[in-house]
Amino acid sequence: MKFKNVIFNLNMYALLDCNNFFVSCERTLDNALENHPVVVLSNNDGCVVSRSNEAKELGVPMGAPAFKYKELFAANNVKVFSAKFELYNYCSQQVMKIAQGYVMKYEVYSIDELFLDFHGFKYFNLNEYCCNIRKEIKDQLKLPVSIGIAPTKTLCKIANHIVKKYPEKYPDGVYIIDNQEKIDDALNNLKIGDVWGIGRKLSAKMMDNGVYKASDLLEKPEMWIRKVMGIHGVRMINELKGIPQLELDKASPKKSIMVSRSFMQMITQKEELAERIETFAIYCAEKLRKQNSCCKVISVFIQTNRFRKELGEYKDGFSIVLPNPSSSSIILAKYAHSILEAIYKEGFHYKKAGVMVSDFVPDNERLINLFENDIDSKHIPIMKAIDKLNSKYGKDKIRLGGMSGESTYGRAILSPEYEEFLKNNTLPEANYRFQ
Repeated sequence: MKFKNVIFNLNMYALLDCNNFFVSCERTLDNALENHPVVVLSNNDGCVVSRSNEAKELGVPMGAPAFKYKELFAANNVKVFSAKFELYNYCSQQVMKIAQGYVMKYEVYSIDELFLDFHGFKYFNLNEYCCNIRKEIKDQLKLPVSIGIAPTKTLCKIANHIVKKYPEKYPDGVYIIDNQEKIDDALNNLKIGDVWGIGRKLSAKMMDNGVYKASDLLEKPEMWIRKVMGIHGVRMINELKGIPQLELDKASPKKSIMVSRSFMQMITQKEELAERIETFAIYCAEKLRKQNSCCKVISVFIQTNRFRKELGEYKDGFSIVLPNPSSSSIILAKYAHSILEAIYKEGFHYKKAGVMVSDFVPDNERLINLFENDIDSKHIPIMKAIDKLNSKYGKDKIRLGGMSGESTYGRAILSPEYEEFLKNNTLPEANYRFQ
């Protein structure tokens, strides 16, 4: 099927995506994992969050509950690992650092995805240029990546999808959609559910209306697109045609920060839950200071296991407006503890808890309440010293007395290679904290 011709110029984007990222990071620690089925589990070793191609071929789906696949793992000698969050964050930063050195503009889209802006690269062979990026990452970091190049970000996603789906056809790991024929071919062979921005519910609605492929969507009247998807749908259609609608997003400070966990073992002791809550508040404070912000509001929630109703159900949360905007670990931990005191009930088995801070102001624009002491100013030197030492020697090496120092994640399957890696390497503060 042919659509209206689009005049392409040399202004292109690229999407760099790390292949099976968590598994690939595991293989940097142990070469014996190459060509072997490997899976990485989520928080508390619950579900599969990354699979090697060999594991995919065994029929292990993304998000599979680990306990349901124990027999399959054992029968096929699948290597199973707890997530090594620190390592993945570190590897992500190294990949981004290399790729960013090749362009003037970029957008970090996720921990394993990066958009590159090739506008103005008039006399460059982009295929060769991206092959060089990919080779440097592979040579230096031992991490495989795929790169899709196209005139729009949405088509970049599709180009990257094609590279990963047909590795034997594109052994260089790079594919460029740079003419109408390639767009037509890509859209005619792409399932509607695989289009960037169309989720499961919208995909089902599309198929109910005869839209099975991405090309089918372009046949629908604009009025129908607007009714079903709004202005977002109109932009998507133009992106699929090769007309740019989405620019690279600049990094901006977050409007709220949450740290929450599902506990590996249910918590019945108030003291243990309080330690977790205070630790989460301290992590929120660290993130605030990293973006030079203070918060006006702190919220805490706790809840029981919704799958164990026989143990009793309970959940509650509460927010407090702080007397003065703060980024002090001491102050936020104190208020988080006071909220827990107000919402905690004895006799329940708590499975999950979290702390959120919101309503930010820059730390150099704090307005102080005339009727409240500004305790934050006394804590600033202490917080700066803690942050500096932890940045130099490793996370939580210096911590407040209320913190146990134990990981907030349940990870029972950490490899000896990783323990050795942590002993010999001081990892920098990560750009991502896994919730």
